[in-house]
Amino acid sequence: MNSLKKYLLLLIPFVNSCKNELIDRVKFQDPISKFDLVVEGGVNTFTQEQFIKLSLPSYKISDSVIKILDAQVFIDDIPLKINTATGIYSGFLTDNKKYNQAYHLKILYKEKIYEADDTLKRALPITINDLNITSQRQDANLTLAVPKHLFGALNPGKLFYLLPNQKDWEVSKLGENQSYSYIHTNAPPYGLFPVLENRSNFNVHPADSIKIYKFSASADYEKYLYNLFQETDWKSVFSTNPGAVKGNISGKALGYFYCTDVITKKIAAIDLEK
Repeated sequence: MNSLKKYLLLLIPFVNSCKNELIDRVKFQDPISKFDLVVEGGVNTFTQEQFIKLSLPSYKISDSVIKILDAQVFIDDIPLKINTATGIYSGFLTDNKKYNQAYHLKILYKEKIYEADDTLKRALPITINDLNITSQRQDANLTLAVPKHLFGALNPGKLFYLLPNQKDWEVSKLGENQSYSYIHTNAPPYGLFPVLENRSNFNVHPADSIKIYKFSASADYEKYLYNLFQETDWKSVFSTNPGAVKGNISGKALGYFYCTDVITKKIAAIDLEK
């Protein structure tokens, strides 16, 4: 037994050196399908100004995002202008509250046309019980546990919590790190709700006021997000092999052109205590 232990101890450095050498030699295969561009953004009711961001696809972690600055972008035939500093196309849509109707995106890039449609659904009022927030008292402070995913809702959408000393949500910040909670009408995939609950804790004072943004989503957009999370947040032993999640953009384009109704509500932190 002692000789076996000595053998294993001698073997460990060799295994580690082999492991590091193998990692250095790892080469990822080229993607089976290549795409022309990535689309972010859509129509919102929060402001009349609308924003679309276009970029080239990245196939390696080390690749930086390359903005597309020479496309023509239209929403319902209204042209959007490019801001070369941010790489975002923007324009004003005065009729931005056509509920239950579709808006149309058209992109002209390198002599190709890419199009998409999505339907604007009305956001339902924000209620405390629907947020499924749990809390815990710690002396004079309150710890709120906010779930990233809510399942079994009547209508799909997203939530953004503006907490004290936190940066406010901005409609033009496409592709930037703005933390959302997602509302799904479906049940958790693979019946793994305890594993997928994934709460974030925030420390607040009971007297603090919290502003909550709620964003509606169409049934097709919800399906796109659900499929996207199956490739990211919800990977498990039951998952299929990873692949690109195709959105609603025609041609060889990734991303989703969405329409969202935006409403807000201020709630006292103490009212979220349970």
